Amino acid sequence: MPYSLPIPKSLLAAGWRAKVFDDEGPETPHVTIQFKTEKWWRVSLRSREFIVPPGGKWSEIPVEIRRAVEQHLAEMRVYWDDRNPHNLVEGDDDEHDN
Repeated sequence: MPYSLPIPKSLLAAGWRAKVFDDEGPETPHVTIQFKTEKWWRVSLRSREFIVPPGGKWSEIPVEIRRAVEQHLAEMRVYWDDRNPHNLVEGDDDEHDN
């Protein structure tokens, strides 16, 4: 079961989600932010920068979600490391951390 970032109910009702999924394999450790089924972004848990692809900018995402990412970064890193011990957050930098 993925870690769901706590975000305001009004944003959830509007279709926003932010999750750290289990067993992601060799990908850069990240949180996935999604708006409905229309758009998604991946933010590195190492650098807090957008991963390319798909890329993105914080201006495309509600400020409350950015705050939640910043406030819960340590929890998301622990969650990632527990579920992906083969690819720890504090591991090697990935070329996709842009």
